[in-house]
Amino acid sequence: MRAGQGAVAHAENAPEQVKDLSDVPSFPAIYAAALDPRSRLGGKRGKGGKGGGAETLPSIAYRVRKVRIDAERARDFDHLMGGPATDLVHPGVLHVLAFPVSLALMARRDFPFPLLGLVHLRNQVLQHRPVKVGDLVDVECRVRDLRPHRKGRTFEAVSTILGEDGEIIATDVSTYLVKGGKPSAAEPSGTAPSSAASAGAVPSSVASSAESAGATGANASTSVGGRSRRDFEPPQPTGRWVLGADTGRRYGAVSGDVNPIHLSAVTAKAFGFPSAIAHGMYTASRAFTEARVDLAKPLRWDVTFDAPVTLPGSVLVAFEDDPSVGTARCVGWKPARGEKGPRRCFEVEVTTLGR
Repeated sequence: MRAGQGAVAHAENAPEQVKDLSDVPSFPAIYAAALDPRSRLGGKRGKGGKGGGAETLPSIAYRVRKVRIDAERARDFDHLMGGPATDLVHPGVLHVLAFPVSLALMARRDFPFPLLGLVHLRNQVLQHRPVKVGDLVDVECRVRDLRPHRKGRTFEAVSTILGEDGEIIATDVSTYLVKGGKPSAAEPSGTAPSSAASAGAVPSSVASSAESAGATGANASTSVGGRSRRDFEPPQPTGRWVLGADTGRRYGAVSGDVNPIHLSAVTAKAFGFPSAIAHGMYTASRAFTEARVDLAKPLRWDVTFDAPVTLPGSVLVAFEDDPSVGTARCVGWKPARGEKGPRRCFEVEVTTLGR
C-alpha cells in the first residue's frame, strides 16, 4: 500500500487464484447479475466507495481456454468498421472476445464496486504478433492497481490473450473510474494516450456504457477524463461520421454487448440518459480501421475517452499520420453549437512497433 492511500488496499498483496470457466460468459447473464440488488449489496461493496472498511480488489483471475476466433464475427466486425474482411484479426475483436470475461469478474459479489456506474477512462491494447481468423486462444482476465483519483477511485481490468503454447499474444488494459468517495489529488485526473503507454498501462459496457455515463456527470469545464474542455482547440477536420440511431444495436449484434443504454432512446432513458449513446469501443475501433494500420506488425493501440457520443448524431474527426515514428492519431469531437464550444469525445493513437 502506498503512503496516503488510506483504506485503499491492493489485491496484489494476496496470492492470486485462477478460476477456469467452461465458456465465455454471456452478456445478458452478466447484466442481469449486475441489476440484481443482492449483487449490489453483497460482498464488501459500499456506496460509491464510502464504506468504512478497506476496499480490496479480488485476488482472482478468470480464464477461458481454447476460444476460437470466429470467422463470421471477425468478418462482420471488419465490415461494421468500414473495412474489408481479412484473415488478420482487428484488435477490437480481441477486446470483444475478452470483455465478457472481465465483466463477469467485476460482477462477482466480492468485487468492491457496483458494475453499473463504472466509467471507462482509457484503454490500451499491446499486440505482439498478428492473430488470424480461426486461431485458438486462451483468455485470462484480472483486476489490479486500485488507487485514489480526484473523483473517486481508479483501477485496471487486464485481459491477456495467449496462444496455445502459453505465448502472450496481446494485452488489453482498461482503466475504470469509480465515482464517489473523498476526492484525492494523488492520481492525475486524465492521461493522454501516449502518456498512458509510457506508464505501462495496457473490460467496456455496463462498463462501456459507464464510460459515457460518468462523462455526462462531469462539470461544465472538465470531462471525466480530466482534460479541460477550454484547452481543446479542434484541428482541421478530415471527415465527419454520421451515426444513425441503430449504431449501438449494430455494434451490439456483432460484439454481443447489448447494454441497454446503447440500444435505443427508450432503453437508455430507463437508465437516466436522454438518448442512446455509442459504445466507446465502437468509436475507437472505427478510428483504428480508418487509420489503415498494418495488422501484420506488432502494435500499440491507445484510447482516451472524454465525452459520450449521442445517437443519432455526428462527430467530426481528424486523422494525422507521423511516418517517422510509425504513429497514426485520430481525435473525434462534437462541433460547437450556439454558446457551447466544441467538445472532444475521444482520442486514438496507434503505433506500429518493431518497424
